[in-house]
Amino acid sequence: MKITVVQPPYYAEGQPDESIAAFLMNELEKVQEDGLIVLPEYSNAGGISDVESERAAMPRAKVMLDKAAFIAKEKSAYVAINVLEQRDGNIRNSTYLFDRNGDVAFVYDKIHLPPSELLLGVARGNGACVCELDGIRFGFLTCYDVYFNEQIEYLATQKPDIIIIPGYQRGESTDIICAQTKLIAFRLNAFVAKSSYSMNSDEKGGCSMIVAPNGAILKNIGKEVGAVSADIDPKEKFMRTAGFGGAMIRNDDFINNGLCPEIFAK
Repeated sequence: MKITVVQPPYYAEGQPDESIAAFLMNELEKVQEDGLIVLPEYSNAGGISDVESERAAMPRAKVMLDKAAFIAKEKSAYVAINVLEQRDGNIRNSTYLFDRNGDVAFVYDKIHLPPSELLLGVARGNGACVCELDGIRFGFLTCYDVYFNEQIEYLATQKPDIIIIPGYQRGESTDIICAQTKLIAFRLNAFVAKSSYSMNSDEKGGCSMIVAPNGAILKNIGKEVGAVSADIDPKEKFMRTAGFGGAMIRNDDFINNGLCPEIFAK
C-alpha cells in the first residue's frame, strides 16, 4: 500500500479556509490507485479561529466529503478526511474514512477537546476509535488526542495496523511532534500517517509524516508544502527479543505483558 499524507500551507490572510480547502481538493486529485491518503484536521475550516468564522465554514464539510468519496471510488483508494461539521444536532470534529467504493467505512469523533473547541461547542466523541476494513485495522487520533496516553493505551489493546492522525498543532515544537509520532508508532506497533499544516517555520508545526512500527520516520515533509508518500506493508510488525537473549516477540506484546496498572490504582 502507498500511504500519502498532505500538508497545506497555513494561510493567514484573506479567506484562508477557502484557500486551504481548494488546495486539499487539488491534492486529492493526485491520489494513487489502491493507496491511502490522509488530510489534516479541519479540511473545511483551516486557518480561521474565531467562532463566527468556524460556524460559517461548517457547510463546506459536505463539499469536502463529497470530493473525498468521489476520489476514493474513482481511484479505488482509501481516503481519510477531517471536517468540522454539524451532525445529529451537534458540532463534531469528525474524521471520515472512505473505502475503495467511495462509501463511508467509519467516522471517528475527536475525544479530547482543547479550549477552543469547548468554546465552539464541539461534542466529545463516544470513544470508538478503531475499525477494520479489508483486513486492515485502522486506529484514529486527532490532533490534541496525541497527548493522552489513555487513548493510546486503549488503542494498544486493539492491535491496529495503521494509525491515522489528522493534525493542526500550529504552536507545537517540531521536536515534540516528531517524538510524539515516533512513540505512538513504537507503542502501538503500527504505521502512523500524520497530516498537518506548514507554518513556514523550522521550529513550529508542520512535520506531516509517515512512521514505521519500529518508530523509524519513513517520510517527513518538515515545513514544506505538498505531500509525501511511502510504500508499506500494513501487516508489518516490529519484532524484538523478550529481554536480552529471549525469544522474538511483537514489540507491543513485550510492553503489554509487563503492564501492572493495579499497582498505581491505589
